[in-house]
Order: sequence, then C-alpha cells, then structure tokens
Amino acid sequence: MAVFEARRAGGTFTTLLLILAKDLRVEWRTREIVTSMGLPALLLVIVLGAGHADAASAPTAMWVTYAFSAALGFARTFALERGGLSALRLAPVDGAAVVLAKTASNWLTLLIVQLVSLPVFGALFTEQIWTRVGALALPLLLGGLALAVVGTLLGALIMQTRLREVLLPLLMLPVMLPALIAAVGATTAILDGQPVRAVSAQLQLLLAFDILFAATSLLLFDVIVEE
Repeated sequence: MAVFEARRAGGTFTTLLLILAKDLRVEWRTREIVTSMGLPALLLVIVLGAGHADAASAPTAMWVTYAFSAALGFARTFALERGGLSALRLAPVDGAAVVLAKTASNWLTLLIVQLVSLPVFGALFTEQIWTRVGALALPLLLGGLALAVVGTLLGALIMQTRLREVLLPLLMLPVMLPALIAAVGATTAILDGQPVRAVSAQLQLLLAFDILFAATSLLLFDVIVEE
C-alpha cells in the first residue's frame, strides 16, 4: 500500500509538472494573461501615484493593484484551454495535479506582475520599497499565493460563464478580504521599518488562508469541473 501511494504521488507530481510546463509555454507564446494583468496593473499604479502618492498609501495601492490585476487575469485561466480541459477530464489525470498546476501557473504570472510593478511603486510612492524589498518578499509571496489559490478555484467555478471577467472580481474580492487586510498590514509595518517578526501574526494568517483554500480546491475541484 505504501509503495502504491508513493507511485501515485510521483505520478501526480509528474502530471503537475507537465501541465504547468504546458501552461507556461502557451502563456509564453500568447502572453494573454500577462498582458491582461500587466498593462492594467501598470496603468492603475500610475493613476494611483498621480492622485495621492506617499509612503502611507503605498501598501493599499500595491494590494489594490495586485487584486485588481489578478481578478482580470485569472478569469482566463481555463479559457486558454480551448477545449483541452475536456481532454484532461477524460484522461486518467488526477484532479489535484490540474488544480495545483493551474494555481502555480497563476502564482508565477502574478509574481511577474509584482516584480515589474515594484520599481514603479518605488519611484512613485516611497523609496522604502527599494530598501525593504527583501523583507517585503514574504507578504508578497504569501499574499500572491492567496490570490492565486482563490482566483483559480473561483475561475474553475465560473469557467463556463460568458460573463466570467465580470463575475470573478465580484466573487473573488469579498473572499480575499481577510487576506488582503493581513497583507496590507504586514506591508505597512515592513515599510515603516519594523522587523519581519513584528508581522508574524499577519504572515501566519496569510499562510493559514493559503492552506485552507488550497485544501478546499483539492477537495472540490473534481466536483466543480463535473458540474
């Protein structure tokens, strides 16, 4: 039994890597999700910076931008399959591998948007972003993962809906509210010069949020897709 479970886990991991590699190749060729997320994010940063750019507003502006761009881009996660998801459902593929691969792909895409936008935030809002970028890595990674997990799950739920680009922000942002509050709080404290240990409560909340919704995605993905 232990050998069987180990082989199954190895097969799931291999399938995950194959689906992730396929998604990244498709995105590299089309750049649909990066474009639909990156350009609005940069425009929103510039608009927010032109309106009220200071150190106090930087954390809120950052996470509003990331949440907005994620809601726009993640609606297209399953639309890019163009029928391929039906083939995945018919193939002997573990649903866990599919949802984890899609979540990882979305997380990496959002990470690119974060990396590209950080210099703009540093130029428009506060130079503390430059000096504290190492400490900012934890809330950015955990908060970005929270957006990716929730966005992927809800994107699967509404993938057959014509108005998915409108519905995803309406569904995603209320669910993300606790994680966004924790991410803004952690980012604010770090930009104020506090050490990472001072925001351990917010980071633990983000980690718990990620684990909770990752487990929910693994449990519900097959049911959602079948529906």
